[in-house]
Amino acid sequence: MACAQDVPGVVWGTMPATVIVTEQGAARLRGGNPWVFAGDVLQAPPQAEGDVVLVRDRAKKLLGTALYAEGAQLPIRLIGRGEVTFDAKLIRERLEQALARRTRVFAGADAFRVVHGEADLLPGLIVDRYQDVAVIQTAARAMDARQPQIATLVREVLGARLVVARNDGSARDFEGLPRDKGILCGDGPTTVAYHDAQNRFEVDVLTDGKTGGFLDQAENHARAAGYATGDALDAFTYHGGFALALARGGARSVLALDEAAPAVERARANAQRNQLAQVTVQQANAFDALRSLEAEGRRFDVVVIDPPALAKRKSALRGAERAYKELNLRGLRLCKPGGVLITCSCSGKLTPQRFGELLEDAARDVGRPVQLLERCGAGRDHPPLVGVPETDYLKCWFLRVLD
Repeated sequence: MACAQDVPGVVWGTMPATVIVTEQGAARLRGGNPWVFAGDVLQAPPQAEGDVVLVRDRAKKLLGTALYAEGAQLPIRLIGRGEVTFDAKLIRERLEQALARRTRVFAGADAFRVVHGEADLLPGLIVDRYQDVAVIQTAARAMDARQPQIATLVREVLGARLVVARNDGSARDFEGLPRDKGILCGDGPTTVAYHDAQNRFEVDVLTDGKTGGFLDQAENHARAAGYATGDALDAFTYHGGFALALARGGARSVLALDEAAPAVERARANAQRNQLAQVTVQQANAFDALRSLEAEGRRFDVVVIDPPALAKRKSALRGAERAYKELNLRGLRLCKPGGVLITCSCSGKLTPQRFGELLEDAARDVGRPVQLLERCGAGRDHPPLVGVPETDYLKCWFLRVLD
């Protein structure tokens, strides 16, 4: 499939309209936050889909250039702190800069996130690379309206044979964008192999979760291998990220669990592909399985608790906190004396501080002292923005359970 060169009706550069924001909104932008919420928009003309605006304070002082989405909860996403032209040149330059930063950090890696939205000055745009395949996600109307052109630029900058859109996530709901996915340009299979913590994985970027794999955990998978010993449990294995890393790191046996049949099949294939016969993958609900393992008296040297996001919305936070506490309570009980619990949360609504409090509560209920070994987050290719806690979503803590 050929990449688009131009799309009728989509204009890259026009004279932007002006949006006036409150003092609170202006203070957020001046403080380094790239977002202004709907309640802080004082004046804005009716806009077409995916417009670019100049943002000014009450005194008409320029605060920056932004992508604007009328009616959205988050209508303003800054793309520059002065007046900039949002066009193919700017997109290309920022793609090239983001790629250069990753290739310096991940020299020789064949899979990583190339663009992480606002952190790379491309708000509402995600670009992941798996070998010669690129996967993009657009969560802002202005990016979505220009997706064909962006796909062309991504293909050129990354040298990708295939560019796929995975716009089937909940992030698009915030700007009223429909969920969809498909091939944008290029050809060949959507199944691709890549490496994670020295293991070879295979994903289908069009059908597997997220953009195919969980690249944000890749560095934590490698870190986990350093704690591998004895018997290990990976309670939410997906394609086997932690399980295979622990096996390669020296674990004698690894029990990997996942509720989804396709994930179990993929994890088994990955274990076979890497000749890691000590990995056993079972289809099971982790909540039920942890209770059963505890009742059986099973104990492990390493336990990994890495569930999917349990609180994607603030309204789900209370229930999610109960679930996180239960999972970690079970995980602590399943650890042998001196064992390591690797526990994660990718719920952005759950702050690191609150996550720590839930772990403290679980340890107190279990009645075992717990030593904090490492407190980690998403990989360096998924950098959060300082002062924007919503972007610091992933928590991955390494704990030693004492007796």
